Amino acid sequence: MSTITLRARLLFLSTLLGLAVLAGGCASTGGAGGSRGGIPLIPEGKGRLLLETGGIPELNFYVIDQATDQEVYSQTPRASAASPLGYERSGVAKPVYVDLPPGTYTLVVNTDVKDNVEVHDIPIAAGQDRYASVPLGRFQILYSSLGGDGMPQRQQVPFLIYDYNLRTVLGKGMTSSDLRYFIVPVGNYKVRLENSLSGLDEIRPVQVTFGGTQNITISPQQDQVPASATDQTEQE
Repeated sequence: MSTITLRARLLFLSTLLGLAVLAGGCASTGGAGGSRGGIPLIPEGKGRLLLETGGIPELNFYVIDQATDQEVYSQTPRASAASPLGYERSGVAKPVYVDLPPGTYTLVVNTDVKDNVEVHDIPIAAGQDRYASVPLGRFQILYSSLGGDGMPQRQQVPFLIYDYNLRTVLGKGMTSSDLRYFIVPVGNYKVRLENSLSGLDEIRPVQVTFGGTQNITISPQQDQVPASATDQTEQE
């Protein structure tokens, strides 16, 4: 065998070995240490439950195994928006998910009112993704009053969250100058801001849609038109 032929074969074998190592490295990303779309791959023997939240980045929820009626997982990353510490984190929202053994589960999502959202009969199969749509939406209330300099200033004012017919109080909160969204089930509500000392009594409707973000700004002083201005408008 000539020296040239031997070198060619050695080069060929070296190339094959390099490709094999590269392929092995790529294949290793599919193991326990790999990732897909920024989240780890599904562990062996489990399936993945992904929550479709309409863009809400964090939720408090727990999972019940329907075969045993036992809670098998819980996650509570956020404080209630009614809490002084409650707020919504900024940044890119990551998928909300949990890896579970094969079976059938119930998902229970806590909200900022009395009513939770429950999704039943969720089948989980090994190595597969299962999506569960959670009918939630968000709203926030910003309240402003005129300060001593005559400029609007945001204030903290307590409010109540009612059903749309104002028959039942479902929750309570506090307005804030910070980003503070209240997470509630999809539906129609009313909020009431009342402060006897200032004479404030405002009731506003709130329509919450899946993935929707409603911002309600209340500034009673701006809603009032001086009588002189009204008379002038009518004369014109």
